Amino acid sequence: MNKKILHLSPTDIRYDSRILKELKAVRKIENTTLIAYGIDDSEGHKYETEHMPFIKVFNIATKNLKFLPRPVRYFLNLIEAFIRMVFPGIKYKPDIIHCHDTLYLPIAKMIKLFCGSKLIYDAHELESDKAGQSKILSKYTLFIEKMLWKDIDILISVSPSIINWYDEHLGKKKSVLILNSPLLDSSQKENIKNNYLREKFNIPEGKKIFLYLGIISEVGRGINLYLDVFQRKEVDSHIVFIGYGEYVDEIKKIALNNANIHYHPAVPHHQVVDVSMSADVGLCLVEAVSLSDYYCLPNKLFEYAFSELYILASDFPDIKKIVGEYNLGKCSSLNAENLFEIVKDVEHLDLNSRAKKDLYPLSWNFQESELLKMYNNILKNKE
Repeated sequence: MNKKILHLSPTDIRYDSRILKELKAVRKIENTTLIAYGIDDSEGHKYETEHMPFIKVFNIATKNLKFLPRPVRYFLNLIEAFIRMVFPGIKYKPDIIHCHDTLYLPIAKMIKLFCGSKLIYDAHELESDKAGQSKILSKYTLFIEKMLWKDIDILISVSPSIINWYDEHLGKKKSVLILNSPLLDSSQKENIKNNYLREKFNIPEGKKIFLYLGIISEVGRGINLYLDVFQRKEVDSHIVFIGYGEYVDEIKKIALNNANIHYHPAVPHHQVVDVSMSADVGLCLVEAVSLSDYYCLPNKLFEYAFSELYILASDFPDIKKIVGEYNLGKCSSLNAENLFEIVKDVEHLDLNSRAKKDLYPLSWNFQESELLKMYNNILKNKE
């Protein structure tokens, strides 16, 4: 008899790379049926998504009530999503519910109550203490987690420190670490160094290329720190920003007056590693604007690692451990003078002489194997 799996998320799953990787992994489990519920948020996305009939996205009308305070709007969104998802969820009768956000834990709890499902809570961040979240929403998030913690069977998260935080503050729970590793296809695994960025921006041979990947925002990303350092005449290298965000126009403006600063639009997830391989150094300096940021292991860290770039990263606990253990580069404090000195040192390094370590434990193939092991154990115990 087929076992049924239900994923719940308040995001548009069709554009959520982590959830998509997990769904594709779970589909490999024999004798199971999979459905995923998400929210239609396709506006603003510039690339087509792969059609996946098992993904159902709901158009939540209350998310358009932009005139309301955010906490009020979120509460109305939750009520509407609750009504729209609980009844079809109960009708589906899932054996496993995989919930990707705190705000949808009440929906998962209600379905579990009627169906006797096992509940997986996938915390993509330290949900009650993350950047851009109001104090009211943070307190509400922690309240939900505390109220429903006993109903959660397994916790998944993205870094050891976040899992430890949940253990210490909410109680010990069976947990699985699933890193935000990039999905590499067979052709990408065989890619060699290329000159894409050097040729696109006419960067001379011998000049090192530093790369920033991700959201281009004034706060929390270290962007102004990079701009400060790379506008100095003593710096001989180039920096390329790849991504999108409200600070793109500022980057373009500064690039007009600085020949070594460049902007490149965001690229689809499957092209990130290929494009990154044409750089020399990956920049992963995160600002600790929240506890979630301090404990993070961002996907760009792994994208840089599999692109074989030398990495300059924040000296935060989990990042520092990964960088040191796999000989990925160097960690720095968020200080312009310190970063300037490190950039100058790296300009004179032979980056090809680094001893390379096996990155398999950081790969999505390994994360997928851990995820499937967890699922198979749950399904075996439900027989």
